[in-house]
Amino acid sequence: MGLPGNNETETETAAVLAARAEDAARTLFQRMAGTLDEDGVADPAELTEIVSSLKRTMENVARCLPQLSTWLEQRMWSGTLGDGDGAEFDELTKLTFETVVALARGHRMSAELGRELGLALHASRQLTAAR
Repeated sequence: MGLPGNNETETETAAVLAARAEDAARTLFQRMAGTLDEDGVADPAELTEIVSSLKRTMENVARCLPQLSTWLEQRMWSGTLGDGDGAEFDELTKLTFETVVALARGHRMSAELGRELGLALHASRQLTAAR
């Protein structure tokens, strides 16, 4: 699989990287749903590879979400979030709190999904070995 090296991804913004992940997930879904002209999965070994990649993806998402929360909180407390006139501090605090809480829930859910995909990976490996 042609994955970009560190040189390519180092120059892209976090938003661009997230958009690339979204595009890849959408294309994977379309292939699995049969909406593309290509087959979804060739054999159980490929299924294992897909589940393994999705597991690692969820683990990386789970690691990323707390970092987003930290970034947001740091910007709020440093005064670099909003227009800086101070009149909207209560609203910024409320919105920051709501965002951080939602990111924490997303973190827990993505970590749980990673664990579930680990179980699926283990089972799919056994399925591949049974062939």
